[in-house]
Amino acid sequence: MHLPIRIRLSVSYFFIFAVAGVLLVAASWFMARRSLYFELDHEMDERIDDVHDFIVANRLGGDVAQAQAAMAAEFSLKDEGKWLQIEDGQGTWIYRPSRMLIDPQNMPPAGSLPPQGVFTEFTAKSKTVRALRRSFTADGRLWIVESGITLAKTDLVLARFRNGLLLMTPLVLLMAGFAGHLISRRALSPVAAIAREAQRIHEGNLQLRLSRLETRDELAHLSATLNDMLERIESGVRSVRDFTAHASHELRTPVALIRSETDLALRFDRSPGEYRDALRVIGAEAQQMSSLLDSLLFLARVDAGTEQARLEPVDAQNLCAQAWRKWRPVLREAGIHLTADLPSAPVMVMADSLYLPRLLNIVLENAGKYTPAGGSVRLSLSLRDGRALFQVTDTGVGVPPQDRQRIFDRFFRAANVRETQAPGSGLGLALAAWIAARHQTRIQVVSELGAGSSFSWSLPLRVPITKDDVHGEPLPLLATGVA
Repeated sequence: MHLPIRIRLSVSYFFIFAVAGVLLVAASWFMARRSLYFELDHEMDERIDDVHDFIVANRLGGDVAQAQAAMAAEFSLKDEGKWLQIEDGQGTWIYRPSRMLIDPQNMPPAGSLPPQGVFTEFTAKSKTVRALRRSFTADGRLWIVESGITLAKTDLVLARFRNGLLLMTPLVLLMAGFAGHLISRRALSPVAAIAREAQRIHEGNLQLRLSRLETRDELAHLSATLNDMLERIESGVRSVRDFTAHASHELRTPVALIRSETDLALRFDRSPGEYRDALRVIGAEAQQMSSLLDSLLFLARVDAGTEQARLEPVDAQNLCAQAWRKWRPVLREAGIHLTADLPSAPVMVMADSLYLPRLLNIVLENAGKYTPAGGSVRLSLSLRDGRALFQVTDTGVGVPPQDRQRIFDRFFRAANVRETQAPGSGLGLALAAWIAARHQTRIQVVSELGAGSSFSWSLPLRVPITKDDVHGEPLPLLATGVA
Protein backbone atom coordinates (compact mmCIF):
# COMPACT_ATOMS: atom_id res chain seq x y z
CA MET A 1 0.00 0.00 0.00
CA HIS A 2 1.41 3.38 -1.03
CA LEU A 3 0.84 6.09 1.55
CA PRO A 4 0.83 9.79 0.69
CA ILE A 5 4.13 11.61 1.10
CA ARG A 6 2.64 13.76 3.88
CA ILE A 7 1.84 10.67 5.98
CA ARG A 8 5.18 9.05 5.24
CA LEU A 9 7.00 12.22 6.24
CA SER A 10 4.90 12.53 9.40
CA VAL A 11 5.66 8.93 10.37
CA SER A 12 9.36 9.40 9.59
CA TYR A 13 9.58 12.60 11.64
CA PHE A 14 7.61 10.98 14.48
CA PHE A 15 9.96 7.99 14.50
CA ILE A 16 13.04 10.23 14.48
CA PHE A 17 11.76 12.50 17.26
CA ALA A 18 10.47 9.55 19.28
CA VAL A 19 13.79 7.71 19.09
CA ALA A 20 15.63 10.93 19.92
CA GLY A 21 13.28 11.56 22.87
CA VAL A 22 13.66 8.02 24.25
CA LEU A 23 17.43 8.17 23.87
CA LEU A 24 17.45 11.55 25.61
CA VAL A 25 15.37 10.14 28.51
CA ALA A 26 17.64 7.11 28.83
CA ALA A 27 20.77 9.22 28.61
CA SER A 28 19.41 11.61 31.26
CA TRP A 29 18.76 8.74 33.67
CA PHE A 30 22.17 7.16 33.13
CA MET A 31 23.94 10.50 33.47
CA ALA A 32 22.06 11.24 36.70
CA ARG A 33 22.94 7.79 38.08
CA ARG A 34 26.56 8.19 37.09
CA SER A 35 26.72 11.62 38.68
CA LEU A 36 25.23 10.40 41.95
CA TYR A 37 27.50 7.35 42.09
CA PHE A 38 30.48 9.53 41.29
CA GLU A 39 29.67 11.73 44.28
CA LEU A 40 29.34 8.65 46.50
CA ASP A 41 32.64 7.19 45.31
CA HIS A 42 34.36 10.52 45.76
CA GLU A 43 33.02 10.82 49.30
CA MET A 44 34.27 7.32 50.22
CA ASP A 45 37.66 8.06 48.70
CA GLU A 46 37.93 11.27 50.72
CA ARG A 47 36.95 9.35 53.91
CA ILE A 48 39.83 6.93 53.33
CA ASP A 49 42.12 9.94 52.80
CA ASP A 50 40.92 11.26 56.17
CA VAL A 51 41.90 7.93 57.80
CA HIS A 52 45.34 8.17 56.20
CA ASP A 53 45.82 11.72 57.42
CA PHE A 54 44.64 10.76 60.94
CA ILE A 55 47.15 7.88 61.13
CA VAL A 56 50.01 10.07 59.99
CA ALA A 57 49.07 12.93 62.28
CA ASN A 58 48.83 10.70 65.40
CA ARG A 59 51.75 8.36 64.58
CA LEU A 60 49.70 5.20 65.04
CA GLY A 61 51.99 2.85 63.17
CA GLY A 62 53.83 1.47 66.23
CA ASP A 63 51.31 0.35 68.90
CA VAL A 64 48.26 -1.62 67.74
CA ALA A 65 46.33 -1.06 71.00
CA GLN A 66 46.94 2.67 70.82
CA ALA A 67 45.79 2.67 67.22
CA GLN A 68 42.61 0.74 68.05
CA ALA A 69 41.74 3.13 70.88
CA ALA A 70 42.45 6.22 68.85
CA MET A 71 40.44 4.92 65.88
CA ALA A 72 37.45 4.03 68.05
CA ALA A 73 37.47 7.42 69.70
CA GLU A 74 37.79 9.24 66.37
CA PHE A 75 35.40 7.39 64.08
CA SER A 76 32.74 5.72 66.22
CA LEU A 77 30.75 8.93 66.44
CA LYS A 78 31.28 10.02 62.83
CA ASP A 79 29.77 7.10 61.00
CA GLU A 80 26.42 8.73 60.20
CA GLY A 81 25.28 5.97 57.89
CA LYS A 82 28.74 5.42 56.49
CA TRP A 83 30.45 2.06 56.87
CA LEU A 84 34.11 1.94 57.85
CA GLN A 85 36.57 -0.74 58.90
CA ILE A 86 40.37 -0.64 59.17
CA GLU A 87 42.84 -3.53 59.12
CA ASP A 88 46.61 -3.61 59.24
CA GLY A 89 48.84 -5.67 56.99
CA GLN A 90 49.00 -8.59 59.52
CA GLY A 91 45.22 -9.13 59.47
CA THR A 92 44.54 -7.38 62.77
CA TRP A 93 41.35 -5.33 62.93
CA ILE A 94 42.16 -1.83 64.06
CA TYR A 95 38.64 -0.53 63.77
CA ARG A 96 35.43 -2.46 62.93
CA PRO A 97 32.00 -1.39 64.11
CA SER A 98 29.37 -4.04 64.57
CA ARG A 99 27.30 -2.99 61.57
CA MET A 100 30.24 -3.05 59.20
CA LEU A 101 29.71 -6.43 57.65
CA ILE A 102 32.04 -6.31 54.70
CA ASP A 103 33.45 -9.81 54.50
CA PRO A 104 37.21 -9.44 53.92
CA GLN A 105 37.29 -12.97 52.49
CA ASN A 106 35.26 -11.75 49.49
CA MET A 107 37.51 -8.81 48.93
CA PRO A 108 40.80 -8.97 47.02
CA PRO A 109 43.92 -9.15 49.24
CA ALA A 110 45.87 -6.00 49.97
CA GLY A 111 48.74 -6.95 47.70
CA SER A 112 46.52 -7.15 44.62
CA LEU A 113 44.57 -3.96 45.22
CA PRO A 114 45.10 -1.28 42.57
CA PRO A 115 46.18 2.19 43.79
CA GLN A 116 42.67 3.59 43.31
CA GLY A 117 41.12 0.68 45.20
CA VAL A 118 38.22 -1.67 44.38
CA PHE A 119 34.50 -0.89 44.53
CA THR A 120 31.90 -3.51 45.46
CA GLU A 121 28.23 -3.67 46.47
CA PHE A 122 26.55 -5.98 49.01
CA THR A 123 23.35 -6.26 51.00
CA ALA A 124 23.34 -5.85 54.77
CA LYS A 125 20.09 -6.00 56.74
CA SER A 126 18.00 -5.38 53.58
CA LYS A 127 20.13 -2.38 52.73
CA THR A 128 22.36 -2.11 49.71
CA VAL A 129 25.83 -0.85 50.51
CA ARG A 130 28.46 0.39 48.08
CA ALA A 131 31.98 -0.03 49.44
CA LEU A 132 35.54 0.94 48.48
CA ARG A 133 38.54 -1.14 49.61
CA ARG A 134 41.91 0.59 49.33
CA SER A 135 45.36 0.04 50.83
CA PHE A 136 48.16 2.48 51.65
CA THR A 137 51.31 2.70 53.75
CA ALA A 138 51.41 5.21 56.60
CA ASP A 139 53.80 5.61 59.55
CA GLY A 140 55.74 2.52 58.54
CA ARG A 141 52.77 0.14 58.46
CA LEU A 142 50.45 -1.23 55.71
CA TRP A 143 46.83 -0.27 56.24
CA ILE A 144 43.71 -1.61 54.53
CA VAL A 145 40.68 0.63 54.75
CA GLU A 146 37.17 -0.32 53.65
CA SER A 147 34.59 2.47 53.46
CA GLY A 148 30.93 2.11 52.45
CA ILE A 149 27.73 4.08 52.10
CA THR A 150 24.17 2.82 52.00
CA LEU A 151 22.41 3.41 48.66
CA ALA A 152 18.94 3.90 50.10
CA LYS A 153 18.79 7.65 49.52
CA THR A 154 20.54 7.41 46.16
CA ASP A 155 18.21 4.69 44.93
CA LEU A 156 15.20 6.70 46.14
CA VAL A 157 16.37 9.77 44.21
CA LEU A 158 17.01 7.67 41.09
CA ALA A 159 13.62 5.96 41.42
CA ARG A 160 11.80 9.28 41.62
CA PHE A 161 13.81 10.63 38.68
CA ARG A 162 13.07 7.48 36.66
CA ASN A 163 9.37 7.67 37.41
CA GLY A 164 9.35 11.30 36.34
CA LEU A 165 11.05 10.38 33.08
CA LEU A 166 8.59 7.54 32.46
CA LEU A 167 5.70 9.94 32.99
CA MET A 168 7.29 12.32 30.50
CA THR A 169 7.74 9.63 27.83
CA PRO A 170 4.11 9.72 26.55
CA LEU A 171 4.34 13.50 26.44
CA VAL A 172 7.58 13.21 24.45
CA LEU A 173 5.92 10.79 22.00
CA LEU A 174 2.91 13.07 21.67
CA MET A 175 5.14 16.06 21.01
CA ALA A 176 7.12 13.98 18.50
CA GLY A 177 3.93 13.14 16.60
CA PHE A 178 2.75 16.74 16.61
CA ALA A 179 6.18 18.05 15.57
CA GLY A 180 6.38 15.45 12.78
CA HIS A 181 2.98 16.41 11.44
CA LEU A 182 3.75 20.14 11.70
CA ILE A 183 7.13 19.85 9.99
CA SER A 184 5.82 17.62 7.18
CA ARG A 185 2.90 19.97 6.61
CA ARG A 186 5.21 22.97 6.59
CA ALA A 187 7.68 21.24 4.28
CA LEU A 188 5.01 20.20 1.78
CA SER A 189 2.94 23.37 1.85
CA PRO A 190 5.01 25.01 -0.95
CA VAL A 191 4.59 21.84 -3.01
CA ALA A 192 0.83 21.96 -2.46
CA ALA A 193 0.83 25.63 -3.47
CA ILE A 194 2.76 24.81 -6.65
CA ALA A 195 0.31 22.01 -7.43
CA ARG A 196 -2.69 24.32 -6.95
CA GLU A 197 -1.17 26.94 -9.25
CA ALA A 198 -0.26 24.31 -11.84
CA GLN A 199 -3.84 23.00 -11.87
CA ARG A 200 -5.08 26.43 -12.93
CA ILE A 201 -2.97 26.35 -16.10
CA HIS A 202 -4.57 24.78 -19.17
CA GLU A 203 -4.48 25.14 -22.92
CA GLY A 204 -6.33 28.44 -22.85
CA ASN A 205 -3.99 30.27 -20.43
CA LEU A 206 -0.56 28.80 -21.08
CA GLN A 207 0.90 32.28 -20.63
CA LEU A 208 0.42 31.97 -16.84
CA ARG A 209 3.44 31.05 -14.75
CA LEU A 210 4.01 29.74 -11.26
CA SER A 211 4.96 32.16 -8.52
CA ARG A 212 8.67 32.69 -8.31
CA LEU A 213 10.18 31.51 -5.03
CA GLU A 214 13.11 33.42 -3.54
CA THR A 215 14.14 30.65 -1.13
CA ARG A 216 16.99 29.41 -3.39
CA ASP A 217 16.30 25.81 -2.43
CA GLU A 218 15.02 22.69 -4.19
CA LEU A 219 11.46 24.03 -4.31
CA ALA A 220 12.63 27.23 -5.98
CA HIS A 221 14.51 25.10 -8.51
CA LEU A 222 11.38 22.97 -9.05
CA SER A 223 9.24 26.08 -9.61
CA ALA A 224 11.78 27.53 -12.07
CA THR A 225 11.99 24.19 -13.90
CA LEU A 226 8.20 23.99 -14.21
CA ASN A 227 8.09 27.55 -15.53
CA ASP A 228 10.73 26.66 -18.11
CA MET A 229 8.68 23.61 -19.09
CA LEU A 230 5.54 25.76 -19.41
CA GLU A 231 7.52 28.16 -21.59
CA ARG A 232 8.50 25.30 -23.89
CA ILE A 233 4.96 23.93 -23.94
CA GLU A 234 3.53 27.35 -24.77
CA SER A 235 6.13 27.80 -27.50
CA GLY A 236 5.32 24.35 -28.90
CA VAL A 237 1.58 24.94 -28.87
CA ARG A 238 2.04 28.38 -30.41
CA SER A 239 4.30 26.85 -33.07
CA VAL A 240 1.71 24.19 -33.90
CA ARG A 241 -1.05 26.79 -34.12
CA ASP A 242 1.05 29.10 -36.29
CA PHE A 243 2.14 26.17 -38.41
CA THR A 244 -1.46 25.08 -38.98
CA ALA A 245 -2.64 28.62 -39.70
CA HIS A 246 0.18 29.37 -42.13
CA ALA A 247 -0.12 26.00 -43.85
CA SER A 248 -3.85 26.49 -44.29
CA HIS A 249 -3.28 29.99 -45.65
CA GLU A 250 -0.55 28.90 -48.06
CA LEU A 251 -2.58 25.95 -49.35
CA ARG A 252 -5.79 27.96 -49.71
CA THR A 253 -4.40 30.18 -52.50
CA PRO A 254 -3.26 27.46 -54.97
CA VAL A 255 -6.36 25.39 -54.27
CA ALA A 256 -8.58 28.42 -54.96
CA LEU A 257 -6.71 29.16 -58.20
CA ILE A 258 -6.99 25.55 -59.35
CA ARG A 259 -10.72 25.52 -58.64
CA SER A 260 -11.33 28.84 -60.38
CA GLU A 261 -9.34 27.83 -63.47
CA THR A 262 -11.15 24.51 -63.57
CA ASP A 263 -14.57 26.16 -63.22
CA LEU A 264 -13.80 28.66 -65.98
CA ALA A 265 -12.47 25.95 -68.29
CA LEU A 266 -15.59 23.83 -67.80
CA ARG A 267 -18.14 26.62 -67.95
CA PHE A 268 -17.78 27.38 -71.69
CA ASP A 269 -16.40 25.64 -74.69
CA ARG A 270 -12.86 26.79 -75.33
CA SER A 271 -10.21 26.35 -77.94
CA PRO A 272 -7.39 23.83 -77.45
CA GLY A 273 -4.97 26.69 -76.80
CA GLU A 274 -7.15 28.11 -74.06
CA TYR A 275 -7.44 24.68 -72.46
CA ARG A 276 -3.67 24.32 -72.60
CA ASP A 277 -3.26 27.72 -70.91
CA ALA A 278 -5.69 26.70 -68.16
CA LEU A 279 -3.92 23.39 -67.66
CA ARG A 280 -0.59 25.21 -67.58
CA VAL A 281 -1.87 27.47 -64.76
CA ILE A 282 -3.32 24.49 -62.92
CA GLY A 283 -0.06 22.57 -63.31
CA ALA A 284 2.00 25.49 -62.00
CA GLU A 285 -0.24 25.88 -58.96
CA ALA A 286 -0.24 22.13 -58.40
CA GLN A 287 3.56 22.13 -58.58
CA GLN A 288 3.73 24.99 -56.08
CA MET A 289 1.30 23.21 -53.78
CA SER A 290 3.28 19.97 -54.13
CA SER A 291 6.48 21.80 -53.19
CA LEU A 292 4.73 23.34 -50.20
CA LEU A 293 3.37 19.98 -49.06
CA ASP A 294 6.81 18.44 -49.45
CA SER A 295 8.29 21.16 -47.23
CA LEU A 296 5.50 20.77 -44.68
CA LEU A 297 5.99 17.01 -44.53
CA PHE A 298 9.73 17.45 -44.19
CA LEU A 299 9.25 19.87 -41.28
CA ALA A 300 6.77 17.48 -39.68
CA ARG A 301 9.39 14.71 -39.84
CA VAL A 302 11.95 17.13 -38.42
CA ASP A 303 9.68 17.94 -35.48
CA ALA A 304 9.02 14.24 -34.94
CA GLY A 305 12.77 13.56 -34.88
CA THR A 306 12.67 11.02 -37.72
CA GLU A 307 14.92 13.06 -40.03
CA GLN A 308 18.59 12.51 -39.26
CA ALA A 309 21.62 13.60 -41.25
CA ARG A 310 24.14 10.85 -42.09
CA LEU A 311 27.55 12.42 -42.48
CA GLU A 312 29.90 10.75 -44.95
CA PRO A 313 32.64 11.86 -47.35
CA VAL A 314 31.05 13.93 -50.14
CA ASP A 315 32.67 15.79 -53.04
CA ALA A 316 31.53 19.37 -52.44
CA GLN A 317 33.07 20.56 -55.75
CA ASN A 318 30.96 18.08 -57.70
CA LEU A 319 27.77 18.98 -55.83
CA CYS A 320 28.32 22.70 -56.47
CA ALA A 321 28.99 22.01 -60.14
CA GLN A 322 25.75 20.02 -60.43
CA ALA A 323 23.82 22.83 -58.72
CA TRP A 324 25.36 25.36 -61.11
CA ARG A 325 24.41 23.29 -64.16
CA LYS A 326 20.86 22.82 -62.82
CA TRP A 327 20.15 26.46 -62.01
CA ARG A 328 22.03 28.13 -64.89
CA PRO A 329 19.25 27.67 -67.50
CA VAL A 330 16.52 28.44 -64.96
CA LEU A 331 18.08 31.74 -63.95
CA ARG A 332 19.06 32.58 -67.53
CA GLU A 333 15.38 32.32 -68.47
CA ALA A 334 14.66 34.83 -65.71
CA GLY A 335 17.33 37.17 -67.05
CA ILE A 336 19.77 36.53 -64.20
CA HIS A 337 23.51 35.99 -64.71
CA LEU A 338 24.78 32.92 -62.73
CA THR A 339 28.51 32.35 -62.26
CA ALA A 340 30.47 29.67 -60.42
CA ASP A 341 33.85 30.02 -58.75
CA LEU A 342 34.89 26.46 -57.88
CA PRO A 343 38.15 24.54 -57.42
CA SER A 344 39.20 22.26 -60.25
CA ALA A 345 40.08 19.42 -57.86
CA PRO A 346 37.62 17.46 -55.70
CA VAL A 347 36.94 18.90 -52.22
CA MET A 348 35.88 16.11 -49.90
CA VAL A 349 33.78 17.19 -46.92
CA MET A 350 31.82 15.36 -44.23
CA ALA A 351 28.18 15.90 -45.19
CA ASP A 352 24.88 14.21 -45.99
CA SER A 353 24.75 13.45 -49.72
CA LEU A 354 20.98 14.18 -49.84
CA TYR A 355 20.70 17.19 -47.55
CA LEU A 356 23.71 19.20 -48.78
CA PRO A 357 22.38 19.42 -52.40
CA ARG A 358 18.99 20.46 -50.98
CA LEU A 359 20.68 23.20 -48.98
CA LEU A 360 22.44 24.46 -52.13
CA ASN A 361 19.20 24.37 -54.12
CA ILE A 362 17.26 26.28 -51.44
CA VAL A 363 19.84 29.07 -51.21
CA LEU A 364 20.24 29.34 -55.01
CA GLU A 365 16.47 29.34 -55.53
CA ASN A 366 16.08 32.00 -52.86
CA ALA A 367 18.80 34.15 -54.51
CA GLY A 368 17.23 33.87 -57.96
CA LYS A 369 13.73 34.51 -56.67
CA TYR A 370 14.57 37.86 -55.12
CA THR A 371 17.07 39.09 -57.72
CA PRO A 372 15.47 41.20 -60.44
CA ALA A 373 16.11 40.62 -64.14
CA GLY A 374 19.52 41.88 -65.17
CA GLY A 375 21.03 40.99 -61.80
CA SER A 376 23.58 38.33 -61.01
CA VAL A 377 24.10 35.39 -58.65
CA ARG A 378 27.51 33.95 -57.79
CA LEU A 379 28.19 30.48 -56.32
CA SER A 380 31.67 29.94 -54.87
CA LEU A 381 33.52 27.19 -53.00
CA SER A 382 36.86 27.92 -51.32
CA LEU A 383 39.13 26.57 -48.62
CA ARG A 384 39.65 28.44 -45.39
CA ASP A 385 41.26 27.24 -42.13
CA GLY A 386 40.83 23.57 -42.94
CA ARG A 387 37.18 23.95 -43.92
CA ALA A 388 35.23 24.24 -47.14
CA LEU A 389 33.44 27.59 -47.41
CA PHE A 390 30.22 27.71 -49.47
CA GLN A 391 28.99 31.14 -50.52
CA VAL A 392 26.01 32.32 -52.60
CA THR A 393 26.00 36.06 -53.40
CA ASP A 394 23.28 37.92 -55.27
CA THR A 395 22.41 41.46 -56.30
CA GLY A 396 18.81 41.20 -55.17
CA VAL A 397 16.58 43.26 -52.91
CA GLY A 398 18.56 42.50 -49.74
CA VAL A 399 17.25 41.89 -46.23
CA PRO A 400 16.27 44.69 -43.81
CA PRO A 401 18.51 44.73 -40.71
CA GLN A 402 15.57 44.14 -38.37
CA ASP A 403 14.60 40.97 -40.26
CA ARG A 404 17.98 39.25 -40.61
CA GLN A 405 17.54 37.19 -37.46
CA ARG A 406 14.01 36.12 -38.43
CA ILE A 407 14.41 35.06 -42.06
CA PHE A 408 15.15 31.51 -40.88
CA ASP A 409 11.85 31.30 -38.96
CA ARG A 410 9.10 29.24 -40.49
CA PHE A 411 6.66 31.12 -42.74
CA PHE A 412 8.46 34.41 -42.15
CA ARG A 413 8.96 36.70 -45.15
CA ALA A 414 10.54 40.13 -44.90
CA ALA A 415 8.37 43.13 -45.72
CA ASN A 416 10.37 44.13 -48.82
CA VAL A 417 10.16 40.55 -50.08
CA ARG A 418 6.37 40.49 -49.79
CA GLU A 419 6.24 43.70 -51.83
CA THR A 420 7.97 41.97 -54.77
CA GLN A 421 4.98 39.60 -55.15
CA ALA A 422 7.47 36.75 -55.58
CA PRO A 423 5.89 33.34 -54.85
CA GLY A 424 7.03 31.62 -51.69
CA SER A 425 5.88 30.18 -48.38
CA GLY A 426 8.73 31.24 -46.09
CA LEU A 427 9.80 27.64 -45.45
CA GLY A 428 12.90 27.37 -47.60
CA LEU A 429 15.37 29.11 -45.34
CA ALA A 430 13.89 27.36 -42.30
CA LEU A 431 14.72 24.04 -43.97
CA ALA A 432 18.16 25.34 -44.92
CA ALA A 433 18.87 26.37 -41.32
CA TRP A 434 17.86 22.90 -40.07
CA ILE A 435 20.14 21.18 -42.60
CA ALA A 436 23.04 23.46 -41.65
CA ALA A 437 22.50 22.74 -37.97
CA ARG A 438 22.60 18.99 -38.62
CA HIS A 439 26.00 19.54 -40.24
CA GLN A 440 27.24 21.34 -37.09
CA THR A 441 27.39 24.67 -38.91
CA ARG A 442 25.36 27.82 -39.30
CA ILE A 443 24.35 29.98 -42.25
CA GLN A 444 25.84 33.46 -42.06
CA VAL A 445 24.04 36.36 -43.74
CA VAL A 446 25.60 39.58 -44.95
CA SER A 447 23.14 41.88 -46.66
CA GLU A 448 22.67 45.44 -47.78
CA LEU A 449 19.14 46.61 -48.42
CA GLY A 450 18.61 47.12 -52.18
CA ALA A 451 22.15 45.91 -53.04
CA GLY A 452 21.99 42.16 -52.47
CA SER A 453 22.80 39.46 -49.95
CA SER A 454 25.47 36.85 -49.29
CA PHE A 455 24.68 33.49 -47.64
CA SER A 456 27.67 31.41 -46.51
CA TRP A 457 28.43 28.34 -44.42
CA SER A 458 31.41 26.04 -43.94
CA LEU A 459 31.95 22.30 -43.50
CA PRO A 460 34.99 20.41 -42.21
CA LEU A 461 37.22 18.78 -44.79
CA ARG A 462 37.55 15.03 -44.64
CA VAL A 463 41.32 15.48 -45.07
CA PRO A 464 42.42 18.98 -43.99
CA ILE A 465 44.20 20.97 -46.70
CA THR A 466 46.71 23.61 -45.67
CA LYS A 467 48.00 26.63 -47.51
CA ASP A 468 51.18 24.70 -48.31
CA ASP A 469 49.09 22.18 -50.29
CA VAL A 470 48.08 24.91 -52.75
CA HIS A 471 51.40 26.78 -52.51
CA GLY A 472 49.60 29.99 -51.55
CA GLU A 473 48.05 30.37 -55.02
CA PRO A 474 44.33 30.78 -55.74
CA LEU A 475 42.52 27.55 -56.58
CA PRO A 476 41.72 27.33 -60.34
CA LEU A 477 38.15 27.84 -61.52
CA LEU A 478 36.04 24.95 -62.76
CA ALA A 479 33.78 27.12 -64.93
CA THR A 480 32.19 30.50 -65.20
CA GLY A 481 28.59 30.50 -66.26
CA VAL A 482 27.32 33.31 -68.45
CA ALA A 483 23.67 34.31 -68.67
